[in-house]
This record gives sequence, structure tokens and C-alpha cells, in this order.
Amino acid sequence: MRERAEWRAALSVMAAIAGVGLSSGRELVLFFAQTKGAAWAGVLAACALFGVLTAFVAARSDACRARGGLERAAEALRLLFAALVSAFMLTRLGEVGALTLPVRHGYLFGAGFGLLSALIIGWTGPGWPLGLVVTLGLSAFYIASALDGRPAKLYLRGETEFALAGSMAAALSLSAAYAAMNAVAARWGLRGVRPGTVDPVALGIKAAALMAAVLVPGCAALMRAGDTVLIQRLPWVVLSARWGIAGFWLCAGLSGLCAVATLSAALGLLTDRLRTERRALAVYMLTGGLAVFCILSFGRF
Repeated sequence: MRERAEWRAALSVMAAIAGVGLSSGRELVLFFAQTKGAAWAGVLAACALFGVLTAFVAARSDACRARGGLERAAEALRLLFAALVSAFMLTRLGEVGALTLPVRHGYLFGAGFGLLSALIIGWTGPGWPLGLVVTLGLSAFYIASALDGRPAKLYLRGETEFALAGSMAAALSLSAAYAAMNAVAARWGLRGVRPGTVDPVALGIKAAALMAAVLVPGCAALMRAGDTVLIQRLPWVVLSARWGIAGFWLCAGLSGLCAVATLSAALGLLTDRLRTERRALAVYMLTGGLAVFCILSFGRF
């Protein structure tokens, strides 16, 4: 029974981090693919460190949280990160809407529909079913991209030079930053896990394994596609173009789904705080996130 709870918690973690570091491909380039052969050491180190940090987060109980000034500052930073991520996920959903919806103001419709979906998901049940769909979908998409040997067609080409190519120190340093970034988001997925219901060590191992199931084929697909793809802002869009219109809808659907999953987890943390003693801070963060969204979206309406 506990093992099932651990897998569900690990899948909830995957749902929380999907939009932050797994779905666009840009993060995989920045943290791993630019180091070329050393990327594999970076991927393994990131998965291992992410598992350790997830276990650490799971071992900490909200009920045992210190009440000092340092903890209050850490809580404020966590809420600020959640607000900023929410704003970025809303802009991604707006971009997906602008690309796929045949209506005027598709950007706003995409952001609004994504926000509504995230709130409904957060209110109606646990996040692990969505995490299962996201993990399987991303893993299958990346494996298919890695196995497809056809060259990606680019209408804009440029010279590519990677100063970090082959640097083991750079790969390990970037992997640590990647793991830490995702571990912060992982906490959102664990907010509904009660202390004592899961073994933190076993949960960390499962979370690391699930991350590896996505990162390994993703990194393989990017490295096989060649250097030119690595300088693209959204390399998965370029790679999925090999599959025609089906690839376009698949890429757009996965991107939107991952953004909704992460947005749901981030908003869940903020709305939880609305029901606690830190209501004012949560309101400030929600308002700030909306303001950042408006700034990022200026001129796209």
C-alpha cells in the first residue's frame, strides 16, 4: 500500500515539474545538450540529485516547520517562485492558444482556458493521474524523436559553437542547478502527501527514475538532431515538424498539457496559503503573478 502511495507521490512530482524543466526542450539544451558528450554524466547526476532533494523535501513535515524569520523568508521565496512560474505557464498557454485556436484573441482564450483547466484539476483530485499522462506522453514523444533519423528542416541556419562542449565540470554544475530548480517545484506536487504515508528515500528513488525516463530519450533526441537544432528557442517544434500536421498538434498538445500541470501545482500552493495565516502574502503573490503575466503578454492580445 505504501509503495503505491510512493508511486503516486512521484507522479504528482512529475506533474509539478513538467512545465518547468521537461517539456519545451530549451531547458534540456541549456542544462545538458550544449555540453555534448558530458551531457550523459549531467543527466545522470541531475536525476540522482533530484531524487535526493525530493526525498529531503518529503521528509520535512509542515507541522514541524520552524517559525523563525529565516523560515518566513524561505516561505516568501517559495511563494514568489510559484507566482513567477504561474505567470510563465500562463504565457505559454497563451502562445499555444494563439497557434491553435482559429479565433480572434486566441492568446487570451488559450491563457484563460488553461487557467480554468488548472484550477479545476487542482480542486477536483490528486495530481498523480495527470503526472502519469505527462510522463508517458513526454517519454514516448522523446523516444520517437530519438528514433527518427530524418534530418530536421530549418529555414534559418546559423553557425553553432559550444564553449562548454565536453566539459564535465560544466555538465555537473548545470545538472545541480537543474535538479535544484525542479526540486523547488517538486514540493508543490507533495503538498497533499501526509507525513508518514511514504518513505522519503523510496520516493526519491522513484522520482529520479521517472525523471530519467524523460531526460534520457530527450537528450538523445536533441544530440542526434544536430547542432543547428540546439540553438532554436523551441527545438521540439522543429523536430516534430518532420511528422507534418500530426507533429504540430502533438507538440502543441503536450506543451499545453505540461503547462497546465505545472500551473495547477503552483496555484495549488498559493491557494492553500489563502486558507492559512499567510493570506495577505498569498494575495500579494497572486496579484504579482498576474502583473508579470500582463507584462510578458504586452502587445500579444
